[in-house]
Amino acid sequence: MGISSLQLDAFLAVAQTLNFTKAAEQLFITQSALSQRVMNLEKDLETTLFIRDKAGLRLTEKAHDLVRYCRCKNSLEEEFISGLKSSELAGTVRIGGFSSVMQSVILPSLSPLFETHSKLKLQMIVDEMDNLPHLLHRGEIDYMVSTQTEARQDVERILLGAEQNVLVQKKKYKGPEVFLDHDENDKITFEYLKHSGRRLKNIERRYMDNVYGLLEGVRQGFGKAVLPKHLLPEDKSLEILQPQIVLNIPVYLCFYSQPYYSKLHLKTLEALTQNAKNYLGPAIT
Repeated sequence: MGISSLQLDAFLAVAQTLNFTKAAEQLFITQSALSQRVMNLEKDLETTLFIRDKAGLRLTEKAHDLVRYCRCKNSLEEEFISGLKSSELAGTVRIGGFSSVMQSVILPSLSPLFETHSKLKLQMIVDEMDNLPHLLHRGEIDYMVSTQTEARQDVERILLGAEQNVLVQKKKYKGPEVFLDHDENDKITFEYLKHSGRRLKNIERRYMDNVYGLLEGVRQGFGKAVLPKHLLPEDKSLEILQPQIVLNIPVYLCFYSQPYYSKLHLKTLEALTQNAKNYLGPAIT
C-alpha cells in the first residue's frame, strides 16, 4: 500500500507546528481539509498519530517514527531532483549540539562541504545536553553532537574526538579561588578537580549560563574556569594552569540508522569525521 504524499505533507506540517490552524495556513488549505488528510492517514496506517490533552497536541511514538520517514523521503526526493539538474549536492543539514562545539568545531568542520556545494542549507540548534536526544527523537534535527551516548539501539554513534578541558584564568589573576560554571547542575569543574586529585570541599562557584559567558567571565577576571582547549588558541589574555592536567570528554555524532543513506548524509559524515579532529583531541574509548 502506497502512502499519499498529500497526507504525509499534512501530517508533517502538523507535527512541525503542533497546531492544525498554522499547519493549514502553511499548506494553503482549509483546516477541515487538513484534518481530513490526517484522519485518512491514521485510518490507512491503522494507528493514532496525535494525542490531544491539556498540554496541547503531542505526537505518539509511531508519529515520531513517521516524522523521520518523512524527513528521509523528502531528502532523497530533493537529492534525486537536484541530481537531474546538476552534480551539486542539495538539501538541508539539520544538526544540534552543545554550545562549546557547535561554533568552534562543527561549523568549521562543515565549512568545506558548504563551500563546494552552494545549494546546501544548514539548520543549527544549540541546546542543553539533556534536551538534544528529545530533538533527535522528535525529528527536529537529523544529527546530534553530544558527550553522552544515545541508549537507543536504532541510533548510530560516531566518536569524533575528545574535548580537552583545562583550567584557565586571566593572566596575572590575583583574585579569590572562584570557579565559573554554566549553572548549579554543571559538573565539569568537579570532574576536573577530582581528576587532578584536588579536594572538592568548600568550592566557591559563580554561574555564567553558557561557555562563551564562561570564557568572557575569565577574561574579565570574575574567576577561573575549566574550558576546552579548542576555544583558547592565540588568546594572550588567558593562561592555562597546570597544562599537563587535562580532562578528556568524548564527543559523539549521533543519528538514526537508515536502510539507505543519501549522498548528502555520507558527505556530511565525511566532513565531520575528517575535519573535527583538527579541533578536538584524539578520540578516546
